[in-house]
Amino acid sequence: MSMSKLARVASDVLVSRATWGGSQNFLGARWIEWAVDNAPEAARERVALRFLSLSPHYFYDLTAEAARNRRSRQILADELIVPCLAPGARVLDYGCGAGYLAAAVAPLAGQVHAVDISRGVLACARALNGLPNISYQTPEEFRAAADPVDVAYSFAVVQHLRTDALAALVGLLSEAVRPGGLLMLHFAVAGEHGYRTEGQWLSDDSLAGRAKLRYGLNCFGRSAAEMVNLATRSGFTDAVARPLSGLITIPGDDIPNQHLLTARRAFAAVPGIATVTESICL
Repeated sequence: MSMSKLARVASDVLVSRATWGGSQNFLGARWIEWAVDNAPEAARERVALRFLSLSPHYFYDLTAEAARNRRSRQILADELIVPCLAPGARVLDYGCGAGYLAAAVAPLAGQVHAVDISRGVLACARALNGLPNISYQTPEEFRAAADPVDVAYSFAVVQHLRTDALAALVGLLSEAVRPGGLLMLHFAVAGEHGYRTEGQWLSDDSLAGRAKLRYGLNCFGRSAAEMVNLATRSGFTDAVARPLSGLITIPGDDIPNQHLLTARRAFAAVPGIATVTESICL
């Protein structure tokens, strides 16, 4: 490795450690939240974008990638989520990141609880996508304050979670969704588009593999049956996993190459939520 490349790698490691809030909690360091919240108002969005560029979850070309993210999340909202919302619906966006999807959903929802483990990312979301009916919260804050929601969704999150963290997430969503409410989970299928299972990553004894698993952004694939079984064990019914390729097209985004799990919290039909099983709204 050349000295210049070694210097860049060392710099990346130092930045990552300085902004890290623990395992997979990128930008979770409390000083980032303070820095964004206390940036001059005229510069706050730029500061938020600059911090997001330091995380492997987000973007490097600040302006262009932020604009693409906003467009792609608007398509997700318009085509998958908003059609499932009754007037005044209470919504949970888990793993909200910079808040682009929450902001796209919010105009047609009563309340959006946008939840993320990273306080730094939540500060960035408030700066970039703050709206009166969006509450940006940590999971602990959401548990303490929220009433049951009508719809809970999570996009671009499941593939980054270890099995125990995924089970904990689905358990939290089971507690959060009211009887008859809707669950939507986006996930990547193992073996498709290069996604490896968690077991395959754990069995990789190479130095690069171990470093990626410990310090990098985890990316795990799972089977449709595994996701359906997890939802069913967690108290959801009518769980269905299907490819997103036939449901949505988003130029420049890999989400349509992956899958969507939908399920209900209870058997009873609920006014305002469709019950036709061919519909993504169940």
